[in-house]
Amino acid sequence: MTIFLMAAIMILIIGVQAFVPFLVKKTEVFGVYVPQEYTQKKTLELLKKRYATMVVLAGIVAAAIYAILLSVTEATEEAAAFWGLGLQLALILFSMALYLINHLKVKNEKQQEGWTVGKKEKVVVDLQFRNDLEMVSGIAFLLPMLITAGLIFYTISQYGSLPHQIPVHWGPGGTPDRFTDKTAFSSISLLLVLLMMQALFYFLNQARKTSGAKIMASQKQRSRERELASRKYGSWLLFITTVSATLLLGSFQLSIIHPELGSALWNMALIIGFLILVLGGTALYTFKVVKSGLAAAEQQQQPGIIDADRDEHWKAGIFYVNKEDPSVMVDKRFGVGWTVNFGNPKSWLYVLLPFVVLLAIALLI
Repeated sequence: MTIFLMAAIMILIIGVQAFVPFLVKKTEVFGVYVPQEYTQKKTLELLKKRYATMVVLAGIVAAAIYAILLSVTEATEEAAAFWGLGLQLALILFSMALYLINHLKVKNEKQQEGWTVGKKEKVVVDLQFRNDLEMVSGIAFLLPMLITAGLIFYTISQYGSLPHQIPVHWGPGGTPDRFTDKTAFSSISLLLVLLMMQALFYFLNQARKTSGAKIMASQKQRSRERELASRKYGSWLLFITTVSATLLLGSFQLSIIHPELGSALWNMALIIGFLILVLGGTALYTFKVVKSGLAAAEQQQQPGIIDADRDEHWKAGIFYVNKEDPSVMVDKRFGVGWTVNFGNPKSWLYVLLPFVVLLAIALLI
């Protein structure tokens, strides 16, 4: 089962990383803004195709290495998971290196050919946008948090009957493989991690709801539809992930209190179900966002008018830093989903707070 999971995740990584250049907006090529009139340049299309080809070939090599390692050794589940994670990380690092190389190539070509020289930037403000949002209500995100709070109180009430060794990690096979001594804190540590995740997803959803829409002057209707779809289906993806994590970790917590409820087969089924829901939701989100706006009519671009460049606010085309933008969350320029505005002090809470909480829990248990 571990091998199956590692293989499935590897295929997903290859697919997403290889085709990202074709999934993002046409005016954003390897993290660089490209005016509409230059998006069909053959050099840019060639860079995208070469990137996709090299990532796929790297994925094939990684899969072959994984298969050879498993065939020549009697690998345990832990070893198979370790090799799989290592190869997945290598694929991500390889694709990131390729991205940075292509980012610099596009940036240099843009500067040398003067794609924005003499052009007037136009910013579009849509006052009706927030009224048309169809996102999951914040109240819906609070319900799983109430369930977690209830489990915390229930665990405390059953503290005397808990085992002396508390599981803190479950392997791919669904069996606990790491334990810690029972304390009042360790008995609810898993639920505290879950509560932190739920709170983070709640605030991410709220941040997306209040962040400004980046609507293109050259493709108002298409970009508007894409922005609405990104927030709608992104909100549902966050909610599905929240509910799935609550079911998974909540079930693990109940198995600590009532061991008869937590068979290895049941736990493994929960893990697989969680991955299917999250990965399937991510794939559906990507499909819906890419598909959105395609049916909208594309307007004729005004001569000498381009969209707001904003390249100076995108460091390496990945990190968005804009102190004048009140938005906390923005769509990525390369990749699926969103990133934070590092120029907004509020954004650092989303980056640092989860890390601090997880580190504190790890040190205390």
